[in-house]
Amino acid sequence: MAENKKRARTSKGHYKKDDPSTPDINEAFVQEEVVKPMKPMKPQTVWYESREKEPSMFPVADINPIRNFQTGRLEYEVDADDVERFEQHHFCMNARIVRKK
Repeated sequence: MAENKKRARTSKGHYKKDDPSTPDINEAFVQEEVVKPMKPMKPQTVWYESREKEPSMFPVADINPIRNFQTGRLEYEVDADDVERFEQHHFCMNARIVRKK
């Protein structure tokens, strides 16, 4: 038995037997699918928030904020491929806006 083959089973879970009328096909074994491990997906968005409570809402790098009423901070949802441009904004450079933990 090859390493990539396993016993074939019926719908009830019993082993299938080989059909002698087909000598070139072995129905008792099936080709086992090789499952490749999935790569961890990169997050689609990255969240940022204001470091302090903000009295008014202001966009950063043309991205509008969402107010978190529990903390009083502003939150920004940034696409993963736009993070570099967002972090070049002076509010991020001066740590007024930080990556959310």
